[in-house]
Amino acid sequence: MRNSVLVIDDVKEQAEGLSKALTGAISNCTFEPVFEEETIINAIENRFYNLAIVDLRMDGFSFDGIHVIKKIFEVNPFAKVLIVSAFKGEYFTKLKDLLLSGKVLDVLDKESYDIWIPKLKSVIELYFQKLDQDSSEINNALLQFYSETKNEKDTYLKGEKFEHFLSLVFQSIGFKQVLKRVIDGSKNEVDLIIRNDVADTFLGKFGKYILIECKNKPNEGVSKNDFIVFKSKIENSNGFAELGILATSGYIAKTTYIEAVRGSKDRNKIIFLSNIEIERLIRAENKLSEFKAIIDSQVKDN
Repeated sequence: MRNSVLVIDDVKEQAEGLSKALTGAISNCTFEPVFEEETIINAIENRFYNLAIVDLRMDGFSFDGIHVIKKIFEVNPFAKVLIVSAFKGEYFTKLKDLLLSGKVLDVLDKESYDIWIPKLKSVIELYFQKLDQDSSEINNALLQFYSETKNEKDTYLKGEKFEHFLSLVFQSIGFKQVLKRVIDGSKNEVDLIIRNDVADTFLGKFGKYILIECKNKPNEGVSKNDFIVFKSKIENSNGFAELGILATSGYIAKTTYIEAVRGSKDRNKIIFLSNIEIERLIRAENKLSEFKAIIDSQVKDN
């Protein structure tokens, strides 16, 4: 798993300066500065990160750092937060509940870089060292999120949560950009589009994008018709996507497998992720290797 850090501040120069300084101090992490309202919310909801460095005061914004942190905890079950601020006293009361969550690594004052960067470096490296040694915390968070997703009663929220869950899974595999609910030129809606930007020669053979169709139906099978409709979306992608993933919290109907075998000679491939494969990905120590193993097991037939 990549070590990816969002650096969130309302001041462009501070976000970019801190990102640059930390990039020079820590070699095995990616630091992404975000400093505009819309960009911050978009990054929180759609980008992969396992740590966010958040400034508390955000002058001129419609929200402050407290709101940002709560949003992170809401949408990313395995992200931790490192709070940095020169105004901790102003937010003391609001901070108490966040600190009790166990998801805040530390609260540090902003200082001159020669003093501040070593402190940040120590906290960040210790966190990622523990994460590398034991991935169970992330796996347990994904498993809990998956369970809640399957048990959701509201039909709309059920689909929305499943899509968000799968975006987290694929970001944890290593994909940086996941787009949700995209409507193409032919008015077809695709649940998720993944930019195939993982540095892997095997996955690189499957085109620039990977399309994902999400079916949160724990007690139902994915039908032959679901497969045919999704296959047409891949065929109409102008060659940008050669790999599709039909994901379900339930199972794949037998007639769907038969239909997949009929088109197994086609260049475009569709991989099935049923409940069994999803749980394999959640529990895997190396999620990229597990994902490729799932593809290997199906690519001849599908």
